[in-house]
Amino acid sequence: MRSTFAAALLASLALAGLPACQEYAEPSLTPAQLKKVDSHLLKAAPTPQHPVGAVFGDQLELIGYDLDKATAKPGDTVTVTWYLKALKTPMDDTMPFVHFQARPNDRSAWQNLDHHPIEGLHPIRKLKQGEIVKDVQTFQIKDSFPNGPAYFYWGLWRHQGDKSRLPIVKAGTGTAEKDLRLKLDGLTIEGGKARGKVPRSALAMVPKLEAGQAITLDGKLDDPAWQAARPTAWWTSPDGSGRPGPQTRARFRYDDQFLYVGVEATDSDVWSTFTERDSNTWEQEVIELFIDADGDKKDYLELQVTPANVVFDAKFVSYRSDLAKARAWDMAGFKTAVHVDGTLNQRDDTDKGWSVEMAVPLAEVPGAAVPPKHGDTWRVNLFRFDLPKAGRQASAAFSPPIKPDFHTLEKFGQLRFVDPGTRKAPPLSVPGALQRAPIKLAPGRLKPPVPEGMAPPSAAPASQAAPASAAPASAAAAPSAAPHR
Repeated sequence: MRSTFAAALLASLALAGLPACQEYAEPSLTPAQLKKVDSHLLKAAPTPQHPVGAVFGDQLELIGYDLDKATAKPGDTVTVTWYLKALKTPMDDTMPFVHFQARPNDRSAWQNLDHHPIEGLHPIRKLKQGEIVKDVQTFQIKDSFPNGPAYFYWGLWRHQGDKSRLPIVKAGTGTAEKDLRLKLDGLTIEGGKARGKVPRSALAMVPKLEAGQAITLDGKLDDPAWQAARPTAWWTSPDGSGRPGPQTRARFRYDDQFLYVGVEATDSDVWSTFTERDSNTWEQEVIELFIDADGDKKDYLELQVTPANVVFDAKFVSYRSDLAKARAWDMAGFKTAVHVDGTLNQRDDTDKGWSVEMAVPLAEVPGAAVPPKHGDTWRVNLFRFDLPKAGRQASAAFSPPIKPDFHTLEKFGQLRFVDPGTRKAPPLSVPGALQRAPIKLAPGRLKPPVPEGMAPPSAAPASQAAPASAAPASAAAAPSAAPHR
């Protein structure tokens, strides 16, 4: 499960075609490249334009950075020079991640600038304790970037092992964010577009199963109970652009014990080689469900199911808390089933797709009322990852997180529980429930009937016909039609 930004972005290479956090090969360097590396390893401590003094884990100090301009327009080229100092030997296999970002949750105001230092020629793992590297990074501001202040967000992540972000031990002049990014001053964008609206989070209804309805857990989604549930819209790209993702949608039902989730996915090549529970299922093809029922951004769940019906389940005590502890948790009573419309792991044929059913025990969901009441809402998100033959891994989201972090809890969508029984009209046996008091007219308001075939002198033309004549007085006390609910 992408418990880190890095893994999340690797799993979502379809996001706008931007460069992803990835491992760089270590080629044999040419003499010119070796000379460049040597020229960027400083002999003395620098005096940067923007001193920072931030420390990441026990690995690295971000001494500071230089910027070649204070304002820029979309399309301009910007050069930022980072000064990094190694704090130990040997260094771990880590990589800097850099985001250039304005308003949060606005994809047009975000660029991914992840890289290894010195144009990828000298990864962090090659540094020795005390060495200082001058890392010059040049990038072009994209044409869609909006006006206003834009900031740099800097961090360090392990792109091997658990792929976690390193803690910010010391923020220096920066601001430590909850997602383990260090916010730094950037520059002002001028001459760009006005800021657009941020897409709203998604909403789906969860109708309660009525008497006689049931879900047969076979992965097929052909039960009448599923057919009676309105599906979500087809999911879109996680970047918030509205571009279609791999065709996927979901339906939801519930009873007093379970939340039922049914997801259908179109797929011409259905495959998965994982066989063990809690494997790194996000690396291939998978459906994911995140649940933060009470929206407190604590004790949230991540549940995954592969086309081979292999489950990954994890409980995080807080935003991106310890992955090993999260995945060690198993959800008691969690049931899943998968149906493949084609042949699983037959890579040389053409499949139609696959579908998954989940029965999530309500009692195992932190912060959830059991059973949910009519009108209750949960914060959730769902993702689908597809890895076709000879292609990049693509992704789709129920509620796009906008930024490349699938644990973006504030962008989770909502499930609204609906109990049809609470919306039904009262039975006729309830005295007065559907009756109105008799209509009483003031004296002189009743007029003598008009003889058949004649109209009173004040009658309107046919094109302006008045409402039908009043019902007989004896009908006034009859029960009226039930109001529309």
